[in-house]
Amino acid sequence: MKRRGSAVAAALFAAGLFAAALAAGVTAGGADPAPEDVRICAGLDEAAPPGTGPVLLVFFSTDCPVCYDDLFEARYLIDNGRWPVTVIGVTSGRRDELARFLEKHAWALPVVLDKRRALVRRFKVDAVPFKALIAGSETIYADDPYIGLEARRKELERCLTRHFSR
Repeated sequence: MKRRGSAVAAALFAAGLFAAALAAGVTAGGADPAPEDVRICAGLDEAAPPGTGPVLLVFFSTDCPVCYDDLFEARYLIDNGRWPVTVIGVTSGRRDELARFLEKHAWALPVVLDKRRALVRRFKVDAVPFKALIAGSETIYADDPYIGLEARRKELERCLTRHFSR
């Protein structure tokens, strides 16, 4: 079922209104994800089985507005660049809060509920939002927590461009 046309989505995304567009239920394709498409996974292997290609992990908290924007902007960056990368959210919060967050914000991509904080430790995440791009067991990119969010986004985009122009 379409709630908004793709022209509306394109206009909102082009204007940089990612959060407003997505809160209104608009996705880049203009379709609402069905609730059954939402996947809360116990681990990375469940969210993206080995061999599925590069994965962008976006660490976030359900009660962090900056994280919310970063999560959706990461998805938009990948979609807009048309890179063959799977975007996966990662959070350590409570399952019921995560389910409400995913339903409220129409997030249909996989999210790892990292209850034991294994991914947080593996990628040395001190604060959210935080992104890491992995291919197999290799970390291609990890956010530098000492630079601003916009500089991180640009660095990730440069990394993706370099990686996929080989």
